[in-house]
Amino acid sequence: MDEKEKPEIIIRGGTIAEVLSISLAIPEFERSYGGDVYAERLQGKANLVLVAEYASKLVGFKVGYAIEEGTFYSWMGGVLPAFRRNGIAGVLADVQADWAKKSGYKKLFFKTRNRHKEMIRFGLKRGFMITDLVKKYPKEEFRIIMEKDL
Repeated sequence: MDEKEKPEIIIRGGTIAEVLSISLAIPEFERSYGGDVYAERLQGKANLVLVAEYASKLVGFKVGYAIEEGTFYSWMGGVLPAFRRNGIAGVLADVQADWAKKSGYKKLFFKTRNRHKEMIRFGLKRGFMITDLVKKYPKEEFRIIMEKDL
């Protein structure tokens, strides 16, 4: 498929129900969070829930919220395996970062696990730096904390 034939990536505000429907189909999320966890995490905090549509199908999401003055936490996100390598995760990340910057946040951060090598590479390519490590066992479960200035 050449560039002219590629479907447009549409990013829009989404609902927790849409996020849940996508997250259940993402294999890296062995135990997807339920709507109650999302509601609890987002309650009373500035937040942003984004979904991605590609070829008229819901294929990805990104959810984040304010954690402290000037810092926005990119908490959960993912793209369905069949739709990866189409730039969808990057567009979601760009929209989230632009929104956070325009909303006055100075720093964006996320956590991933040592076993998610693609996510670590994704963060590094997007200007994030590894700023901390939380040891869990086995070592594949170590939490990698990444952040960047906006």
